[in-house]
Amino acid sequence: MIATLLEKITGKDDVERVAYKEDLQALNDYLKTRRLFFPKKPKRFLDAATFTDEEFMEMMKQETKDLSGDRVELWVLEVDGKQRLPAFSSQKKMEAFSSKMSRELNKVFALGCVEVLLTDIIKAADVDFVDLNLFSQKSWEIGVKKVK
Repeated sequence: MIATLLEKITGKDDVERVAYKEDLQALNDYLKTRRLFFPKKPKRFLDAATFTDEEFMEMMKQETKDLSGDRVELWVLEVDGKQRLPAFSSQKKMEAFSSKMSRELNKVFALGCVEVLLTDIIKAADVDFVDLNLFSQKSWEIGVKKVK
């Protein structure tokens, strides 16, 4: 209740309020207890200009079926040779990412996600950076230290 009220007043959710302080240790500590949304890599893309209702419904059905499986392939972006994993503090922020990607690709796709702790994802994903709230008004780049 208080978190919702603070978000309405400040325009920032709980993760953003911590991140805006630019205190890396405080953000790292907070993200050890706060789950984030990580987008699943879409398997099917439809041409934005020509897809039919039937194609769209079939895509949604297949993507829903895929989400119920045990393994989820995360949507990792490659930028300048670096592997970047988008992460979002809310589904609303993830929808902004989905909308921007759809426009850039000129494709329609179903976007699924997993909601987990950042530390759990980092153990399983081979990425260089996590981009928190990518394509939002403000986003944060978190470097990932690879342990060998």
